[in-house]
Amino acid sequence: MNRQVETRLDRSLASQVRVPKLDRRFDAGVWARIEAEQQASARITARPAAAAVWLRASNTAGMIVAGILVVYFGLRLLSGVEVDVPAPQISVQLSQHVEKFLGWGIAAAALAFGLMLTPMGRRLRSMMA
Repeated sequence: MNRQVETRLDRSLASQVRVPKLDRRFDAGVWARIEAEQQASARITARPAAAAVWLRASNTAGMIVAGILVVYFGLRLLSGVEVDVPAPQISVQLSQHVEKFLGWGIAAAALAFGLMLTPMGRRLRSMMA
């Protein structure tokens, strides 16, 4: 019963809707529209690249000006300061050991940081994260 109703509804719908035959002109129109949209999107994506250059330049200029102002006002602020704090008295041997330890520590830290930027270091970081 349901099949007969569906068949009659399908025939009725097919007789009411007239679908034009599509030919090569339709295909050509669709492809022309797709190409026009791709060209428009390429033009839109080209504009932000130019804006990014100007944004980067203005940020760089702002950081330079901020750095100059910090140095200028910092020097002005600290120009009249006199610090009268006695240095701690430590032995020569202790200072040499501290310098040696700090030197090796800084060298090891720099080496570890450099190694983390190599491909092997990146793989290690990705495994840890």
